[in-house]
Amino acid sequence: MYRVLLRNKKSFIKTQSSTYMKKLFLSAAIIFLTTLLVACGKKDATVSSTQSPYGNGPRTPVPAELQGNWMYGQFSMTEYWSTDPSTYIGNAFEMAIAFTFHADGTFEQYFTSRTAANGISTYHQSLTKGTVEIDVANQKIITHAHTAHYKRTSNGVTQEDRDMASNEITVLTNYTYTTGAEPNGTKAIYLKLNGTGNALSFLQRF
Repeated sequence: MYRVLLRNKKSFIKTQSSTYMKKLFLSAAIIFLTTLLVACGKKDATVSSTQSPYGNGPRTPVPAELQGNWMYGQFSMTEYWSTDPSTYIGNAFEMAIAFTFHADGTFEQYFTSRTAANGISTYHQSLTKGTVEIDVANQKIITHAHTAHYKRTSNGVTQEDRDMASNEITVLTNYTYTTGAEPNGTKAIYLKLNGTGNALSFLQRF
């Protein structure tokens, strides 16, 4: 079971909002989430605050059954940045992910992960916004990321809190999905990154 969870972590490394996060979580997976590689260097200009944070990428209307909040893990979306991120992550998973799909074809993706080394717990959070295409017939979801914000906290102290540059953002991500329900009746989207073998269960939250 642990191998499956670790493989899922590596799969979702590839889906995150930026090359920054890909470097971060690939390193973490290799050494069991104990070391972080933070992307540095020259940054492209960030998106102007006068532009829509969702951009003008391809989009389709989101069907009613996929609209709303879907979580792998548990956390508050409305107080995402102000809540202690350690409450988002269970010891077994060390990460939490959520999507919000809007009827107009826009989305938000929340991602939180923990690394630990030398007695220091570091939490990495990102919030990505963009547009989404839904292909119901083929059960495919394509996200087009436009903006992202990143925060890094070590032992409760904020180390970074900034908008991500355009060269840090992975724009296009492809998923396949099925819908269903958990044994307790909670609706779920079973979301799988293309090219991987295992889907993660995203439960509906209100």
